[in-house]
Amino acid sequence: MKVLTVSVAAYNVESTLEKTLASFNDPRVYDDLEVLIIDDGSKDGTAKIAKKYEKIAPHTFKYVAKKNGGHGSTINKGIELATGKYFKVVDGDDWIDTESLVTFIQDLKKQNSDLVLTNHTEVYPDHSKTVKLIENVEPKKEYTWKDNIDIKRVVLHTLTVKTKLLRENNVHITEKCFYVDVEFVVWAAYVSHTITYFDLYLYMYRLGEANQSVAKSNMLKNIKMQEKVSYQLVRMYDQFVKNKNMVPNQEETIFNTFKRSIGSTMRTYLLMPTRTAKSKIKKFDDNIKNISFVSYRRLNDDKFIRLIRKGNYSMVPLAKIMYRIWVMKYGY
Repeated sequence: MKVLTVSVAAYNVESTLEKTLASFNDPRVYDDLEVLIIDDGSKDGTAKIAKKYEKIAPHTFKYVAKKNGGHGSTINKGIELATGKYFKVVDGDDWIDTESLVTFIQDLKKQNSDLVLTNHTEVYPDHSKTVKLIENVEPKKEYTWKDNIDIKRVVLHTLTVKTKLLRENNVHITEKCFYVDVEFVVWAAYVSHTITYFDLYLYMYRLGEANQSVAKSNMLKNIKMQEKVSYQLVRMYDQFVKNKNMVPNQEETIFNTFKRSIGSTMRTYLLMPTRTAKSKIKKFDDNIKNISFVSYRRLNDDKFIRLIRKGNYSMVPLAKIMYRIWVMKYGY
């Protein structure tokens, strides 16, 4: 059994996939690493690049061709085919710090935690920024959700999870849709009981490119997909609460991840004209309430969402102005 399976979501990524796969191409990790390159029906040279690495190290790199089904379908296929004890997702336009990967796998071989967390680096066209979302945690020490640990939130770039937990819990991610990485993140946090943190900046997350799904113009164009994922998260959170098996720290971490996705959808509406934005937000929020009043009520604990709801959504015009200033200053 391999120590780690990395599922690479690859759809028309010929311009970036070389960098992605090269970051895994180190003989020091060949024996312990499996890289599944899940080609989601690409029309460009993605397959050629993937097959090149499959020839270089066939016991490490595996090219998997499938019909187009979206990012979630590549995760589902990766879970199905993975032979590694642990499972990690990497997008085909991102990459891994190779030296950190070597250290990571050596440390991973000595661990048995359900969830392993690391740091990541945001890489913009003109600068990079390291991101650390975990405090009050001793590296390499195993914790449980019952311990007093401070996990700000969990994101796709920081997590590695036991493969068998994903299979045992029949984890299935929404297909034919963008923005589903948060579903995978929430599932990973929910099915895990033990957590270990490695103080490594492992994942290199590319940002600031105009063609990315997280670019403002694309988020506006794909708002229906954001809505779809948001409603699925509402259902998931509602079911998890009803199962009554989350401890407070675990619930808080999942909520912090969940609320950011809902808030992100609301912020995308703020890019629309004021009257339209208010109408769309109110309808979206009403739908959340209809799906799950438990989730709707819990979301009121978020300051931004509570502001948006205030006075029957009368604060939307002010929120639009504040968000425009924020975007101009920070770019997101």
